[in-house]
Amino acid sequence: MIGAVENNPFAYERAFSEIKRLSSAGLEGHELLRRAAQSMKRAVPFGSYCVATVDPASNLLTHVLNGGSAGQDGHADVYGEVLHRMYFEEDLGRLASMLHERRPAQPLSEATGRVLDSSLRYREYLGPVGYGHELAGLFADGGLWRAGYFTREAGEHDFGPAEVSLLARVAPYVGAGMKAAALCSKAKDGRRGSDVTGVVTLDRNGRVVSYTPAVESLLLEVEDLRPAREQGRIPVSIEMTVGALKRALDPVSDGDHNLVPRVRLRGRSGRWLTLHASFTEATQERPSETVVVIAPSEPEEVVQLNVTSYGLTPRQEKIVKHIARGRSTRHISGALFISEHTVHNHLRSVFEKTGVHSRRELVQRLFSEDILPDTLGN
Repeated sequence: MIGAVENNPFAYERAFSEIKRLSSAGLEGHELLRRAAQSMKRAVPFGSYCVATVDPASNLLTHVLNGGSAGQDGHADVYGEVLHRMYFEEDLGRLASMLHERRPAQPLSEATGRVLDSSLRYREYLGPVGYGHELAGLFADGGLWRAGYFTREAGEHDFGPAEVSLLARVAPYVGAGMKAAALCSKAKDGRRGSDVTGVVTLDRNGRVVSYTPAVESLLLEVEDLRPAREQGRIPVSIEMTVGALKRALDPVSDGDHNLVPRVRLRGRSGRWLTLHASFTEATQERPSETVVVIAPSEPEEVVQLNVTSYGLTPRQEKIVKHIARGRSTRHISGALFISEHTVHNHLRSVFEKTGVHSRRELVQRLFSEDILPDTLGN
C-alpha cells in the first residue's frame, strides 16, 4: 500500500543523495525532473506527478508536464478554462504563500485545513479522476523555477510528515539545478533565431484565428508544438498570458488586480522571450479578439530577469546598478548611506550568488549576457 515506506530513513537518505547528485549533474531541465521523480518515487510512492515550468518574475506557468507514473511523461490533459481557474483562483496564491513562508513542500490536506472539498483543484480535477491526496513542492532558487505536484489515489495514505520533509529537503537542490539549466541553456548550433516579433490572434473561444510566420519559430524555442497540434490546443505559455489578461480585467480576488498579462521564459536558444496579451476593440462587423505578441525580451527586461534569477536582495540590486554605472565604492557608500565595509560585504555576497570574481565579470553576467551574447568569449 502507498505510504508503507513512511518510516524508512534509509530510503529517504538514498533518495536525497541521488537527487542532490542529479541536481548538480548539469542535466537539461526536463531530464532532471524525470530522473528526480524516479528517485523520489522509490522513497515516496505516488500515483502521478505534474511539474510546471514557471516564469520566476511573475510566477505564471510557461509549460506543463504530466506523468502517469515516474518516468512515463505525457503532456498535461488539463487546459483551457479549467487550468485558468485552478491556477489563478487557487494555485497562484498558494504558491505565493509557500514562497513567502519559505515552505518548499505542503500537502493539500494541510493547505485546506483537511477540508479537501474547499479546494477548487480537488473538486474540479483531483477528485473527479480518483485522486485523494496531493503534495505540492516549490523548486526555487532566488526565484521560482518549477512547481511540482505529486498525487495519490483516494483510499491511500495521505503524505506524511517524513515524506513532506524529504521533498522539502530536495526542493532547493532541484531548484538550483533548474535555474542552472535555464541560465546555461544555449542553442546547440549557436544560433539565436529570428528577432522578428510574432503575433497570434484568438477568438472569444480561445481558438486561433491567425498568426504571423514568426510565431512558429519563436514558439519552437519554448516547446515541441506537435502535442499541441494533436490535442487541438495552444501552448501553455499563451494560455497563461491570456488567462492573466482575463483575470486582470475582470478580477475575482484582490490579487488579480496586480496581475500583468505578461510571461517571460527562457528559450532553447538561450535568450529570453516575452509574451504579452491584449484585447482588440469590438466593432459592429467583428467581435473583440485576443492578441498575443511574442518577441525577444527587451534589454531592460533581461537585466531584471537576470537579477531576479540570482536572488539578489533589494539592497544588493541597488549596489549592482551603481556598479554598472562605474561608480566607486566611496560613491556607493555615500549614495546609499552605508559604510564602505558594508558595500564590500554586499558585493562579496553578490559575487558568490552570481559566480563571478570581479566587478567587470559581474556587469557582463547581469547586463551583457543574453543581450549581446555574440560578444561573449571574444
